[in-house]
Amino acid sequence: MLLDDLIYVGLLLLCIGFGKYYRQIDSVQLRQWVSTGLGLALVLCVSGKHAIHPIFSTVVNAIIVTRLSPKISHLVSFFFAFFYLLVILRLSHLFGWSTPSGHTNLIQMMLTLKLAGVAFEMNAAATHPLGQDDPQGAASAALARVGFMDVFHYCFTYIGVLTGPYYRYRTYWDSLHRPFAMKADHWAHTYPKLILSACFTAIFLTTNYVFPARYALSDEFAERSFLYRTWYIYPTFVTFRMRMYVGMMLSECVCQMAGLGAYPTKCETTSGLGPKDYKAATALSNDERSIVPEELDFETVHNMNVWGVEKTILVRDAMKKWNTCVQYWMAIYVYKRFPHRGLRTVATLALSSLWHGYAAGYYLTICQINFYLPMEDTYVKFYKHYPDGSLPKKFLHAFMWFCRVSCMSYLGLSFQLLEFHESWTFYKRVYFIGHVSIAVVTVIGFLIRPYILGSERKKREEKKKE
Repeated sequence: MLLDDLIYVGLLLLCIGFGKYYRQIDSVQLRQWVSTGLGLALVLCVSGKHAIHPIFSTVVNAIIVTRLSPKISHLVSFFFAFFYLLVILRLSHLFGWSTPSGHTNLIQMMLTLKLAGVAFEMNAAATHPLGQDDPQGAASAALARVGFMDVFHYCFTYIGVLTGPYYRYRTYWDSLHRPFAMKADHWAHTYPKLILSACFTAIFLTTNYVFPARYALSDEFAERSFLYRTWYIYPTFVTFRMRMYVGMMLSECVCQMAGLGAYPTKCETTSGLGPKDYKAATALSNDERSIVPEELDFETVHNMNVWGVEKTILVRDAMKKWNTCVQYWMAIYVYKRFPHRGLRTVATLALSSLWHGYAAGYYLTICQINFYLPMEDTYVKFYKHYPDGSLPKKFLHAFMWFCRVSCMSYLGLSFQLLEFHESWTFYKRVYFIGHVSIAVVTVIGFLIRPYILGSERKKREEKKKE
């Protein structure tokens, strides 16, 4: 695992450094081919013969996207992309093929989102009513003529080919044809993240060495005190967070140094989507003299809101600020499009778990969050009930922050151990303290709710009578 991480970081640093030379290529077509050539080289470097999987799936999906009607291609592309990831790639051993490397799996995961995503974008452009206002640019020039090689370049550009972040085809097209990519202050955005990544790397190496997650399965750990066994979830979650922070921040740096994802801040840029006011972005791109580097940001490819995750008191907010570009994809193409409204959350969490892999730890981590959220919702009402600055509100803030960290640390160990019997072994050794605690706190919240919120309800009833 550590060797894979070192290879991954080294390749990301190579891509970050290459961004300066990539931007100096004047010809858009040459820039595309150079970018795609480096991307293919990276895929071959980490995947070897297994590179056939991402190449073959991209070729087939590019044919689907460009040859079928946009009215159905998005559905065909979606099902084929996930079928290839979940069956052909991950169950390849059942067909007598060798098991692909972890890096190949990561590449295929991002390709799955990109391939299905570009098909959904083309569907939105084709079905957008003529003459109707289009502030978010669903039918932008980027989607007017998407060919086979356009899809191939989008999928295999070195920018994000290894692990993301996810960005739309339109964002990729804009980086080539809009002036924002060249006008941005790339180093000013990248340097602070590199410094922060170096700090997080040091923390990761330290905690991973002193508090390895798999120690929780050892006989020596079982003989430790109950307090130590329970406390152990916190340093292991630090290791997990630092590893994810470093990877995602370096991936953002690759995009920033290449200029991909740069847009005017005034256009209300958001992770994954890009500008909410795409009309304004288009107008500004036609007047290069009005573009000021300091007024451009890379929020479109901002995949990990580190301080937002660390400071929030809610699991819901932490989930939204974690891997935000993928969250955007899941929200737009799964949650909002799922036909049964009552099952949208379940369907989205289930697909997110499948996207990560078949290991039980993914499901134990992601799906068990549903049992925590009702408790959180109850205490949020208590928190909002008290005025700002009051002692009860300060206490609830600290209490809910502790609960959020404990919940994510407790469930996060399953994400690291992965196998069901390993997670079960750990949970037994701490007597399922996390599950029991949530049940107890939920019951307490239910019992005290009338006493805390009762007066507020009475006031509302009196106002209605008046």
